[in-house]
Amino acid sequence: MRSLQSKFLALTVGCVLLTALALGYVGFLYTHKLVNEDSTQFMNLFCEDKAQEIDAALMGIEQSVNTIRDYTIEQYNALGIGGTGRDNVDAFVKKVQEVSLHTVKNTEGSRGVYMRVNPEIADDQTGFFWYRDEKGDVNEDSLVDFSKYTKDNTQNVGWYYEALENEDAFWMEPYNNLNKNDWIISYVVPIYQDEDFIGVLGMDIDMALLKEKVDSVQIYQSGYAFLAGTNGALYYHHDYPEGLAEGSVHGKIRKVLNLLIKKAGQDSLVSYNLEGTKKEMTARQLENGMLFAVTAPVQEINELSSRIIRLFLVSTVVIMIFSVVITIHVTRKMIRPLKELTEAAQKVAGGDLDVNIDCESKDEVGVLADSVQQMVNHLRHYIDYVNEQAYTDALTGVANKAAYKEYVDKLDKRAAAENMKYAVVVMDINNLKKINDNFGHEFGDMLIRDASRLIQKGFKDHTVYRIGGDEFVIIIEQPKQTECEELLANFDNGIIVFNKNNTKYEQKIQIARGIAFHETDSIDLFAAVFREADHAMYENKVMQKSKQTDPPVVEQSQTIT
Repeated sequence: MRSLQSKFLALTVGCVLLTALALGYVGFLYTHKLVNEDSTQFMNLFCEDKAQEIDAALMGIEQSVNTIRDYTIEQYNALGIGGTGRDNVDAFVKKVQEVSLHTVKNTEGSRGVYMRVNPEIADDQTGFFWYRDEKGDVNEDSLVDFSKYTKDNTQNVGWYYEALENEDAFWMEPYNNLNKNDWIISYVVPIYQDEDFIGVLGMDIDMALLKEKVDSVQIYQSGYAFLAGTNGALYYHHDYPEGLAEGSVHGKIRKVLNLLIKKAGQDSLVSYNLEGTKKEMTARQLENGMLFAVTAPVQEINELSSRIIRLFLVSTVVIMIFSVVITIHVTRKMIRPLKELTEAAQKVAGGDLDVNIDCESKDEVGVLADSVQQMVNHLRHYIDYVNEQAYTDALTGVANKAAYKEYVDKLDKRAAAENMKYAVVVMDINNLKKINDNFGHEFGDMLIRDASRLIQKGFKDHTVYRIGGDEFVIIIEQPKQTECEELLANFDNGIIVFNKNNTKYEQKIQIARGIAFHETDSIDLFAAVFREADHAMYENKVMQKSKQTDPPVVEQSQTIT
């Protein structure tokens, strides 16, 4: 006959085992789901952040060409080309050519700049074409003779007629320049003054600029990025450095690209199997219409999930073993602690990771409780780590573009609902490109870090966002009447002190800054306030650069920290 104690023991042991199994099973399902969602969010944010970096370079090129276009229109009007000033065409072309040469020499990745004047204004061969050779020198080249080609000859004259037909700026697809043996993309702009067609302006960009940025991308251990087109072409892939034209893409690669085109821009990852390896990818469309995609093996994406699950399973097994042993020896003392553990398990299963198990027992039950607490703490730590990596700039430690976008997306609704006043401060490091070009990106990174520290010190109670290579933004909510003036004054004093004690650079560091306000009764959206602050920053930059012609030079003996 079994005793009541043995029956109670059997019942207690059964309950403990059931609780441990339930905790492990529910925890397994919840952890797997949660980490998968975080991995998807991380890949999407990573892809978007890298795509925005490439877009910044492309928009810089667009801005350079648009600047030349605006200058061309200004000179067109000033010299009266459209009226009685046709004799001034040569002077007009010369002025535009001078500005174009200066621009192409100072535009990252540029290979050449060209302009063809409308034959109705001048003769058929009026314009210019300057091209950068392998040594980096910009030389004048002969103009294409339009009379030798038909309008449908895309490679030689398509840029002119397509611009004339579209009546708007556009990016050409990558193509091989047979004359120069270069693989390039072109940004082409038709120039109009009211209804008058002045001509076509364009800039050739070396595809190596995009290839370099794509090659620098690495996600997880072996994940990488590539460029594709919405037409099914593969523009750049590390296995196909020269790309694949639409007609050359076939088989599994064609299926993968079709999936990418179909789901590009969606939040869900695209799953596929290539050469026996399961992978997932996501993509964003760039400013020039290309698709920027990042891909990684599923095994690497799920590595964090697998580690957490293994830890969870091991912890569950340990909990079960200790629970059985302790129940056998101290049946009565197990009742109350097991209830506490059951409640904790239910909270974890329900998604509450802020569990605090308070067990005063000094025996195995206490060890069991500590193990559960450590398991939950580890899980919370891993999840916090994934989120932190997605919203922190790796170089400076400030908030990154993803954090900035998430905040700004909600700001207009908040400002309208709360009748909120705020200030937007835009900052930009002067001469960063020259530092990178002359001394390398390591010195440029050192300048960015120093500038970031100065900004954080000047605005220590506010979040600093790095939204571009050399651009930072601070948003001050509900600023007091003199708060912004004091913050900017402290920031300026910080730069003065830094430059006074500076031992790294031969020249002073300059950080252009501009500020704009959104008043409580304003109907302007954040984008308008940002543009105003950005414009103020550029005016400040021009003023600063007028006082300093050379960028800060790093001392030869200075080491990078």
